Amino acid sequence: AAKLGELPRSRVLKVKLGSGLDRRTMEQVLALDDRRLFLDANQGWTDVRQALDMVRMAGEGRLVGIEQPFAADRWDLHRQLGELTDVPVYADESVQGPDDLERAAGSFGGVNIKLMKCGGPDVAVAMARRARALGMRVMLGSMSESSLGSAVMAQLSGLADLADLDGPWLVRNDPFQGLAIADGRMTVTGRTGAGVQPRPGLLDWIQLGA
Repeated sequence: AAKLGELPRSRVLKVKLGSGLDRRTMEQVLALDDRRLFLDANQGWTDVRQALDMVRMAGEGRLVGIEQPFAADRWDLHRQLGELTDVPVYADESVQGPDDLERAAGSFGGVNIKLMKCGGPDVAVAMARRARALGMRVMLGSMSESSLGSAVMAQLSGLADLADLDGPWLVRNDPFQGLAIADGRMTVTGRTGAGVQPRPGLLDWIQLGA
């Protein structure tokens, strides 16, 4: 309840599972929140029945997706889960870059593309377009990073079905400002670059060259 109160209001709530307290966590979320849900087990499940139990508990119609429920190398389990539910199964750790994406379409219905994982915005754009061509959904994700990283990925939102760019809300020393979530939408306030600016007083910026 405390964590739900801290978060900016979004249209979809991402729920971290895979800790061994999944049922208790889901009971609390279902009792306290009415948003659609996206489940992220962080490779924490080992059996398809675990995933199906959570799908039944939440209600298949309420779920937007399930992210990386099984170990990165268990392509077989992800494929099996996708065959047993209409909820899209998204790859995270299983897809690190373009090469992994090519084999993912047979096992996953979507992919989470992260700037710090794939290697840069140009790679992220290429992967999003390729995922679309392969018939996969696209999520833009983030690590525990600054507003700059998330703002760069926000520029690619036209290529995505979901944006999970809350990294700046998970750190206390964000050196940039200008990224916000309001009424379920992410916005940037700056007019140049990615739309964020250095936060005054947090970093000393030294100009190099002309």
